[in-house]
Order: sequence, then C-alpha cells, then structure tokens
Amino acid sequence: MIRLAGRGLGALALALGLLVVAALGLRAWLQHQTADTPASHARNGIDEARFVRIGGIDQWITIRGEDRRNPVVLVLHGGPGVPMSYQIRAFQPMERRYVVVQWDQRGGGKTFSHGGGPPDPNLSMATMVNDGIALSEYLRGYLHRDGLIIVGHSWGTVLGVKMAQARPDLYAAFVGTGQVAGSLTDRQRWFYAYLLKRAAAAGDTKGLAELKTGAGPPPWTEDSPQILHMAHAAVPYLPPHLVHERNVFTALTTPHWSLSDVRSVGRSQRDVLNSALGREAGSTDFSRLDGAFAIPVMIIQGENDEATPTVFARQWYGRVHAPAKAFVVIPAQGHSVLLTDNAGFTRALDANLRPLLAARRRADAQSNEGPR
Repeated sequence: MIRLAGRGLGALALALGLLVVAALGLRAWLQHQTADTPASHARNGIDEARFVRIGGIDQWITIRGEDRRNPVVLVLHGGPGVPMSYQIRAFQPMERRYVVVQWDQRGGGKTFSHGGGPPDPNLSMATMVNDGIALSEYLRGYLHRDGLIIVGHSWGTVLGVKMAQARPDLYAAFVGTGQVAGSLTDRQRWFYAYLLKRAAAAGDTKGLAELKTGAGPPPWTEDSPQILHMAHAAVPYLPPHLVHERNVFTALTTPHWSLSDVRSVGRSQRDVLNSALGREAGSTDFSRLDGAFAIPVMIIQGENDEATPTVFARQWYGRVHAPAKAFVVIPAQGHSVLLTDNAGFTRALDANLRPLLAARRRADAQSNEGPR
C-alpha cells in the first residue's frame, strides 16, 4: 500500500512538473509572439527596452516605432503606479506614426520590482516631476530630437501638466487623456449619480439599495466602510476594459517581464498610494490645476469616461491658456481610450497636432518680429 501511494505521489509530481514546464514553454512562445511586431522588423524601426539611471535609481523604459525619424511621444501612465509598458500590442497603431516611449515611473511596474521593495514613503510629486524632466533630457540626447510630445493618461495628466509647465523648452505639445480635473468630491458626486442612473435603468433593486443605504451619497474616503458598498454596487456598471485578470495575462505574455514583474502590477499601486505622493494626489483639488502653458495643449477624452468625467475636463480646458489648443471627444469610449481605441486616439492626434504646432510656429514668428 505504501509503495502504491509513493508511486501515485511520484506520478502526480511528475505530471505537475510536466504541466509547469509546458506552461513556461507556452509563456515563452507567447512572449516571442508578442515581441514580433512591425516595429521590430521595419527598416527604420526602433525596438528597445532597458533600464536607465534616473534620479539615482534604475527606471524601465521601452522605445518602439516603425520609423525612428517620426516624432517622439512620451507616454506618462496613470495610477500612480499603474504602468502600460507591457501593453505592447495596444500601442501598435501609434507606433506606425510616432516613436512611442513608455516609462515605468518610480514605484511602478518593472521599476518597482527591480528596486526590490516599496518606494520611498517620502516619495513626492516634485520627485516624479524631476524624474520626468531628467528622462526627457536623456531622450532628447539619445534620440537626437527636440520637442517631445507628452501624452499623459489619468494621473499622468497631472504629472505631464507640471512637467510641461516646468520645462516647456523640452516639449512640442501636451496631450491629456483621462484628464484629471475637478475636485475629488465633485468627481465622487458625478460617479454616484452615474451609478444610480445605470442601476435604475437596469432595474437593479439590490444595487440601488446598496448604493442608497450602504454607501450613501459622497463624500467618501478611501478607508471608509461606505466605499466598499459603492465599489461592490458599481461592478456591473463599470466598462469591461482593463479587467485585472486581463492585465495579468497580458503582462505574463510580454517580453522582458519576469513573474516577479507581473506580481508588481497589483502591488505597486497599493504601495505608492501609501506614500506621501499618494496622500498628496488624494488630497489635491484638481479643479485648481494650473492652466497656463507655453506650448500647445490637446485633450482627447473618451465620451463615457467614468473615472475622470469629460465634463470636468472640459471645464478645466476652458481655463487653459496656451499658444494653441484643441478638445476632442472619441464616441463610445471610456477612461482608457488610449488603450481601448489606440487607432482612433492616434487619428485624433494626427488630425489636430499639426494644426496646433503650425499655430504655435506662427505665434512664435509674430512674437519674434515684435511690434511694427
């Protein structure tokens, strides 16, 4: 009996071992397939991924595009602590027209996992801005290109605004998507009304009850028990994009990403939010976000942005003073239109960027001529 049990355990261990080997082999094949994109084969293409030393630590960047002569876009991811560098295939439409630089910011993604632990608890907005500017200077020298285009998503819009205002000489334009604007309470009230409307339209009496008696109207805090009720009631009405499991699978099949890196996708945001930066971002009234720019500004919003509602982005845009500006809404898209409809986002960028840059050149020429 003992021998039979031993043989059974041995067979089970062998089967599990073969299953692990097969899974790792499948993962390696999928990573190779993900890496095999037009940017890696194009005659003038660029496809690079590495750590660079920024602000005293190694930070992860990828540089991808089908023609290295195209304008350079620096993507600033959201969160803080939610990288997009592993979403390789999502950015292929943009890579046809631009050289796309992804950066895992301090406390996020491969930068987080490479550092071996949580970010500095004293991490601040000023440090992140300094990192972004240092990276921009590096890219200007490495790619021999002046005038990077900032594309900031969600939290990245706040970071991008501050970088563009601090060093306009480094950038050709600022592009915000999922633009953070309005106060936290105003955004919570909008979202609460949105959920009530959706639940009522669906006849979801249980969800309505949880929203009305469990959560109650805002304001909510991150650690309040009401927010758990709100989050639970909201699940059926959130857009299907960027589900956590899909993110993990995408990261598992991305070249250069180890299993430790994949685990960082969920951990990094939590740890950053517990830092001084997280508290600063959570307490800032973004209705007061500075709107003065020395470079063109473009906002590209998803029509149904549930996280950073377009109505607040439009209000902030009305206060923006820039050499040229444009506001574009992409129908039937939400907060992450940069990922869910990158082709549409790229078309909007193409259609509006050149006129904005031309308007800036005319304004600069008139300024240089001076009064007659």
